[in-house]
Amino acid sequence: MKFNKLIPALAIMSTVLLGAAPAVTLAEVEMGASGDGERTVARQISAVITAIDYKTRDITLEGPLGEAITLNVGDGVKRFDEFVKGDLVMATYVESISGELRTPTADEIKNPWVELDAAGIAEAGMPPGAAVGRAIQAVCTIEGMNRATGTVTVKDPKGNFHVIADVNPEKMEGVTLGQTVIITYTRAMALTLEKAVVAE
Repeated sequence: MKFNKLIPALAIMSTVLLGAAPAVTLAEVEMGASGDGERTVARQISAVITAIDYKTRDITLEGPLGEAITLNVGDGVKRFDEFVKGDLVMATYVESISGELRTPTADEIKNPWVELDAAGIAEAGMPPGAAVGRAIQAVCTIEGMNRATGTVTVKDPKGNFHVIADVNPEKMEGVTLGQTVIITYTRAMALTLEKAVVAE
């Protein structure tokens, strides 16, 4: 049974599974696509580079309120070595989340929190960009549901509680408290990265 979550604010689950603040930006453009049990969001953000690793191609971006996000920059971005700490940049990246209501496998019970190469969990029909980057698969439990507000509370394997917003109440039918939901969250590598033009 698929647990189809329509989550416009996908950053909620980046906080859930990565333990980091969601992307904050000086400017953000978002496009979403929902599939069977999955939501993918493409974001364009403007922020400042606060850390950069040229070997791993990881960058940390920070918005005006101090919130941070770390992305892996894809090989399609050329002249990566010209970016430096302090640059104001525009970045486009894709992230996705899926959930499946079912009994966990023996391996999932033994390893309820697993970090994966997203390419290793790609399925046919996944939206473009959803199968690149880093992924976390976690065995969570349903701890609360509010059909009036469209929210679901889940507990992750580390004992932390998180609220998922904007869930269609129809998707809560037949769901019971304590039921297991296998959540897979993917933050894709940055698809584009450009230095922003600062107005004089």
